[in-house]
Amino acid sequence: MELFKSLSTVATAASFACLATGVQAETWKYAIEVSQGDIQDMYAQEFKKRIEAKTDGDVEVKIYYGGTLGTSADATELVADGALQFANISLGHLGTFVPEIQLFSIPFILSENNEVNKQLMTDSSTVYQGMEQSFSSTGLRLMSIYSEGEDAWAANREVHAPADLDNFKMRILVSPLQVEAFKDLGASPTPLPFGEIYGALQLKMIDGVGQPISSVYQSKFFEVTDYLISARHQLFTSSIITGDDWFQDQPAERQQLIRDTMTEVTHYMMDEVPRLEQEFLARILKEKPEMTYISLNESERNAFRARAEQTRKKFVDMTDGKGQQILTDFLAERAELEQRLN
Repeated sequence: MELFKSLSTVATAASFACLATGVQAETWKYAIEVSQGDIQDMYAQEFKKRIEAKTDGDVEVKIYYGGTLGTSADATELVADGALQFANISLGHLGTFVPEIQLFSIPFILSENNEVNKQLMTDSSTVYQGMEQSFSSTGLRLMSIYSEGEDAWAANREVHAPADLDNFKMRILVSPLQVEAFKDLGASPTPLPFGEIYGALQLKMIDGVGQPISSVYQSKFFEVTDYLISARHQLFTSSIITGDDWFQDQPAERQQLIRDTMTEVTHYMMDEVPRLEQEFLARILKEKPEMTYISLNESERNAFRARAEQTRKKFVDMTDGKGQQILTDFLAERAELEQRLN
């Protein structure tokens, strides 16, 4: 509530400033994949608040919610064309445009240290310098990556081991590597549009879906599943992208302002997400007491971790010879940060 009060105050101040000067605020259009109240929305609202305050009302950020501007692929193309300034795109979707970014679809690729992941997602030279040319060739620029929380499984049956995923239809994003990753974990990956997940779970057309706990709650997937399984195999990662041409046309100080603000918001939200996860989990268990929450132990997780080694090899094969260097460099960055940040 305090967040939205402060946003209202900033917006009102910006309106008065524009009236006083007679100058119309520049509007930046920002699309997210989900509805109001989700973590993507919280990220967008925090970015809006900070940018509008830092520019003294010279910029207004207008947020468009899930589906308003079409699919995630549509939003990505609008960004590349300059018709949309920013879009929050899940990395599984983005991997169809830039195959190397599917690095984040490999299970167990990230650290279990949140501070390490914050640095990797905002300042990894492997990602931001090493993949820059691949992004710019599609008209895109990667501004930030952040975690919406653990990719938990809302499921219609209990899972403790890879064998439990035999003939298990797991809804996934349309991402070549994510298909292979869930095959490697033992499941039958089933690409499906987000809007069809609830009905498919209800009708038992699929057996489960991997989503942040916030999304399991906000999208009501817990209503039509019996188990919520925490394998802690992966973070649900999202990206903020902009158009490369649009960004290059901005003055240097404005470019730096955007970069700095994205980093600030990413660090802020990744500190908030663990607390928000617990709040959403508590709401799920309160509203559906019969829901069974399963947190896999280390032995159970190790069985899935061993399977993920196959996915690393497939990532290398899918990235035209670039993948091995990317994987090696990224793991080296992670190890150095883990040692330095303890």
